[in-house]
Amino acid sequence: MDILLVNPADANPDNPTEHLGLACLHSFITKAGFQAGIIDMALDQLSTAQTVRLINEQKPAMVGVTILHDTRFKGLELIDRLRQSDYTGKVVVGGYFPSFASRELLRDFAPIDYVVRGEGEHTLAELMAWVLKKHGRLEDIPGLSYRVEGNIYENPTRPLIDDLDTLPFPTRAYAQKIIDQGGHLRIYGTRGCWAHCSFCDIVNLYALGKGKAWRRRSADHLLDEIEYLSKTYQTNYFIFNDDQFLVKGSKAMEYVEAFAAGLQQRNLQIKFELMARADTIRKNVMARLKEVGLQRVFLGLESFDQKQLQRFNKRISVRQNIKAVITLYRLKIDVLASVILADAYTGLWDLLQQFMLLFQLRRKYFNSRKCQISINKKMDVYRGTAVYAQYKQAGILTRDDYLQGYDYRLKLLTRWRLGLYTMEERMNRLILRPEWTTQKVQA
Repeated sequence: MDILLVNPADANPDNPTEHLGLACLHSFITKAGFQAGIIDMALDQLSTAQTVRLINEQKPAMVGVTILHDTRFKGLELIDRLRQSDYTGKVVVGGYFPSFASRELLRDFAPIDYVVRGEGEHTLAELMAWVLKKHGRLEDIPGLSYRVEGNIYENPTRPLIDDLDTLPFPTRAYAQKIIDQGGHLRIYGTRGCWAHCSFCDIVNLYALGKGKAWRRRSADHLLDEIEYLSKTYQTNYFIFNDDQFLVKGSKAMEYVEAFAAGLQQRNLQIKFELMARADTIRKNVMARLKEVGLQRVFLGLESFDQKQLQRFNKRISVRQNIKAVITLYRLKIDVLASVILADAYTGLWDLLQQFMLLFQLRRKYFNSRKCQISINKKMDVYRGTAVYAQYKQAGILTRDDYLQGYDYRLKLLTRWRLGLYTMEERMNRLILRPEWTTQKVQA
């Protein structure tokens, strides 16, 4: 085998889901003529030791590990223990975390040979051609960071893939397992995001390379994959993995109509969920999507404090957030609303106003128990975001380490009220067990 691609995530039996990024990489390099496999530690419920043993049994020439901020410790532990097991092949890492810490990882972790930055399909395929066949030159591979004789080199960034229709459908190595466990297949219609939220690393990941940060598959190409998956796996429920499926303005309906009409012409009677911003929730657009199966929208509201929305560079108003929730309520489309309660500048009154608005929205405008609020009590800071740069310049980061993470202090009364909220939440879960108060509270 040429390469094994590994997702080092923890098992989550309540929400089995495939890693669409790895699936895209696998299909691309397979089409390029390489032999590849996938190990998903979450779906296979594998320990680090079991994964190391499985890799050594299959003896791949290369191992590729995708790493997010949340999986960085487990991913790096896997690589370290793999080297300790006397694995002598090449190790390459990619994903959000390595893309913003490529130099540091190559400096501090000798077991890592290469880092793929940004979109990985072409970079990984060209790297494999060099490692396995000695085709081309290492220094000519855009988007690659590497080490030679102790020196670290970072090649220029790779332009973004302009035409997503040129990519093969993602490999579905775990599709049947996910369906058998009660999960749903994920699919993507776009890549990137056209917004500029200051707390989000998606924006800057796709800004690493030249080209349009937000691109969309043609309706026909997307429909072809939906039809293939529906027939192959006898499933009709899909979750769109897009960071931003919809657009604003007059062109929003054009693509939605092509997509909806295509579903009807092909008699594809599906149900689906998608993510959206409040300023893309228009009654005619959402009504048309509901006609062809839209069940729930993950709505990135982020805040009901106008000052905070401005700090987040959301370019949206509290009124638009409220209107979006009400629009979906009236159309009887379920909502999973995402909210960040506090950042470094949030005062106690700002926080209390958010609590009051959230209470009213949940009480008045939730259609069913499938409607939920996903609360992040304290805004996370990630390297590569505008917020990271702002907080670093302002000198308010209390922890600034690419591996250990980033932190800052909340205002005193805000911190006190959030601590009280945590106690209230725990008591609710213990005594009342409300199934639809919140889906998730992040520390």
